[in-house]
Amino acid sequence: MNDHKLIYLNGNDLTIEDVINISENGYKVDFPQEIKKDIKKTRKGLEKQLIEHPEIQIYGTNVGCGDLKDTVITPEAFETYQTKYIKAHNCGTGDPLPIEVSRAIVVIRLNSFAKGLSAVRMETCQLMIDMLNAGLSPWVLEEGSVGASGDLIPLAMIGAVLIGLPEAKAYYKGELLNAPEAFKRAGLKPTKLGAKEAMGLTNGSNFISALAVYAIRDAENLLKNASISASLSLEAIRGEKNAFSELINNNRPHKGQMLIAGHIRNLINNSKRTTEEAQKVAYPNQIPETVKERVQDRYSFRAVPQVHGPVFEALEKLRDVVTIEINSATDNPLFFVDESGYFQAKSGANFHGQPLATVIDYAKLSLTSLGLITDKRTFSLLDKYLNYGLPADLAVDHNSGDTGLMLTQYAGAARAAESRVLSTPASVTSVSTSANQEDFVSMGSIGAVHLKKVIYNTQIIVGIEFLCALRALQMSYDNLPENLRALGEGTDKVYKFLCEKFPAVSEDQYMRLDIEKAVGFVKSGELVDLVGDLLK
Repeated sequence: MNDHKLIYLNGNDLTIEDVINISENGYKVDFPQEIKKDIKKTRKGLEKQLIEHPEIQIYGTNVGCGDLKDTVITPEAFETYQTKYIKAHNCGTGDPLPIEVSRAIVVIRLNSFAKGLSAVRMETCQLMIDMLNAGLSPWVLEEGSVGASGDLIPLAMIGAVLIGLPEAKAYYKGELLNAPEAFKRAGLKPTKLGAKEAMGLTNGSNFISALAVYAIRDAENLLKNASISASLSLEAIRGEKNAFSELINNNRPHKGQMLIAGHIRNLINNSKRTTEEAQKVAYPNQIPETVKERVQDRYSFRAVPQVHGPVFEALEKLRDVVTIEINSATDNPLFFVDESGYFQAKSGANFHGQPLATVIDYAKLSLTSLGLITDKRTFSLLDKYLNYGLPADLAVDHNSGDTGLMLTQYAGAARAAESRVLSTPASVTSVSTSANQEDFVSMGSIGAVHLKKVIYNTQIIVGIEFLCALRALQMSYDNLPENLRALGEGTDKVYKFLCEKFPAVSEDQYMRLDIEKAVGFVKSGELVDLVGDLLK
């Protein structure tokens, strides 16, 4: 539920946009009163069970975890066990997560607790709520999870903050501090964990889910940018638009293909450059045999709906799975208390990351393909044998030593090649852990980290296509008669915007900063906003 800038977590209707709003847009968070009552009821049921039936073994509660599941934990050791558990699980390595992603983990974990099935104390939940609302954010490292018994290691780093371990770190108002100092500045106090709480904090797929939430946001925006950059490249080569017709695409009615074809049609609507008349105009130095009616273009232009379309469907599937996941009880064991007070502890594997891991791999593969086809279009714009009369490498003057944009494609090709490596499915790379008690793990955590990098790589590739398509249009604009210069309804807006940011040049430029700026426009969604009505 969303009340202006306060979002109530009830375990059932949290959206991806809600997670982002809490994590980085200043929205506050709380539980409804009925959820707080449910959490307290389940906790009371567990505590009563431990007192009245100590002989009944409950995983991670009065016995140990992993292959230590038969090791008894006495009531006197419950509290110290929680601290030992958190310390032993703090094995993270690698780079820190962005602050907003670490906050998203806390949001998603809280929403799992809102199901009322974890038996975590309301006091612990309240501290997590207060941390988020005060702007106190845990410092979490990328590496360590195998995506199975929950994202144990990264979630334990959050647990270490909650109990105020001096080795743990947290951000407060952007400053990285040790956990005790962060709590002091935020006006909060760390907690001491009771029975089952350490495991409750760590048994869940929330690290994977948090990365996936941000991947969805960034990748959906990226795909729209790629449709725009492809359309701009199509304008630059005076491409053949029949490939995007409803007659063709509606007779292979994949949802993504039809949608992307429609986007391209909208963006180039009323273009005079993508006409037979424009294709028949001979540019200076154009290879004579290419001055003719086109019939059809290369796959990287013609098959945009068939290649970009599956990316849409992969991201749609990822969104569906992640939405279910962030509204799920991903703990183990789960506790059930009926109206009569009857208490049950059920061990299972709701923490297992495989549902996420498989769709994350699907998204990685699709986005890698998106980067590859985009790079092919850039290659075509630079090759004088493929670009229909544009200067080789889009250089202003080869005779004066200009290299043009040749090396921008190298930069993009390097990103495309890395994405090929990263798109190897992580979900089939299981390695046994915990003395074979946990003998099949999802590695969804690795897939999620790789997905983040594939998105980054593809953002660069698309940014480079924008630069090359823009340069191609700037250099060829006057080659067409005035009645054939008009761009499409959407491409014209983007072209004019980019011309203001990247004016036409008379010689080679220092390109790194231009690439950074172009990629910045891709990431920000500014270009999508210009033509948003055409991408629905």
